Amino acid sequence: MSKSMIEKIKNYSLVALFLSTVLLLYFFWGNLSFDDINFQNEQTIEEPPKTDYLIKPEQIIVNFGADNYTVILPEKRDIWYNDGDKSCMVNEIDRFGQADDILVEEITYDKYQEVMKKYRSIRAEFSYNIPISDFCRNFDINKPQSYNTIQTVTIIGYSTAVEKNLFVFDGKNNKYYRLVAGENKDNIVDPDFPGLIASIESEGYNSYYPISIYSGVENDALTLVPVSLETNLKSFPYRQDTYSYQAQKINALAENFFGENFDFVRRIIEDNGTVIYMYGYGQNVLIVNTDGSIEYKEEQTNDKIKQSFLDALNTAIQYVAKHGSFKSLDGAKLTPYLKDAILNPAKEEGYRFVFGMEVNENRLFYEEGDAIVVDVISGQVTYYKRNMIDFDQEELDTIETYSAEDVFSSVNLIAQNYQYIFNILLQSGEVETTTDSSVMFEEIASLVSDMQIGYVRLSDKDVMEIQPVWVVTINDLDIFFDLYSAEPISYSKK
Repeated sequence: MSKSMIEKIKNYSLVALFLSTVLLLYFFWGNLSFDDINFQNEQTIEEPPKTDYLIKPEQIIVNFGADNYTVILPEKRDIWYNDGDKSCMVNEIDRFGQADDILVEEITYDKYQEVMKKYRSIRAEFSYNIPISDFCRNFDINKPQSYNTIQTVTIIGYSTAVEKNLFVFDGKNNKYYRLVAGENKDNIVDPDFPGLIASIESEGYNSYYPISIYSGVENDALTLVPVSLETNLKSFPYRQDTYSYQAQKINALAENFFGENFDFVRRIIEDNGTVIYMYGYGQNVLIVNTDGSIEYKEEQTNDKIKQSFLDALNTAIQYVAKHGSFKSLDGAKLTPYLKDAILNPAKEEGYRFVFGMEVNENRLFYEEGDAIVVDVISGQVTYYKRNMIDFDQEELDTIETYSAEDVFSSVNLIAQNYQYIFNILLQSGEVETTTDSSVMFEEIASLVSDMQIGYVRLSDKDVMEIQPVWVVTINDLDIFFDLYSAEPISYSKK
């Protein structure tokens, strides 16, 4: 080996040794670890969920005839919407809108109930009103000019009572519409709702029947209940998303809200442990509560502008994605959905969006509050509340592999608990006092508007388990019962 080659090797070795020394000193003096290094090619930015993913029906009801129904819950999203050519409600609604002429006429509630109850039908029911322009734009549905007669979409469906039809309920104005299509344009495939209903029927389903068949009591809501259900839902432990004593974690979170103004933010710790960050004289306030929730309030500075439903929703989604994301802060996976959309909260121009969460394809109910709430006023986020949970994903995945078992009968649940439910309604003044058991039962059976299964997070700080439940909905109340024993757990006012 030549002398010049040896000198080069020595130089390379000295450079490598120097860099190693600097790096080690950096770690020792900076109290860092190799995990803190993020190389450029390893950085990833999580994409926020798309609006067509978040906007989905509360339920899809399919009528196979002879009072035989099934209820398709949101986790079966492909039946409502998919990105391919597979038959789904959105694709069929789009094909329907391709017709040359579409007549839109208002009909009565009784006529709507007749076509949906007496004939094979399918309908998607939302828990909020979507402006029809935003509804069509969100799902890339063709929107004929005649659709402008309808202001919002709350329910949309098809019935075999009439050929080439759609039925729409505008919840904002409490109006029902029948849409009748003429011939389709060239090269446009006719909608095939009957085929979609038949495919759901052939693939197997859980049978639902009107609750009145079992209770013998007329139910105005035409509430459907399952004959039987099997599931493997089990309780699992959870943690709060944040704890107010986690100074490093919540400081990093706060800095994300205040940005370059963070050096001028005051930090106040209250006697109960609540931490408050405040900029200026309350123009921007972040509150870290001891129940694991955070609240951010910002003084409105934008000029008054009117955003569409969809544009305001996108503003809210982008904001959440940058301020905690739709997962827990430690990465536990939850599936978000748009639970509610309230027009002009506090009489301000904009929307309040409420986001719910699903855990392993089952909805997570809260005894108090909601997972995420965002107010978008004149294009600006003025209020944001986050009350998420954290849990061990692997532990939950293991629990969900357990064998399915029968849940408590939905009909027997009402028979076993009608007095408990009646007393809850009595406290809120929604029913009149009586000691007659038969009157109590008939009252409750007539008022039940929904029954579904899911998980519940209780507000009691000492209960750190997410529990599987039956959820009975009456008016604005969700009443929770143990999924397998039907023992009362709690209730929540919406």
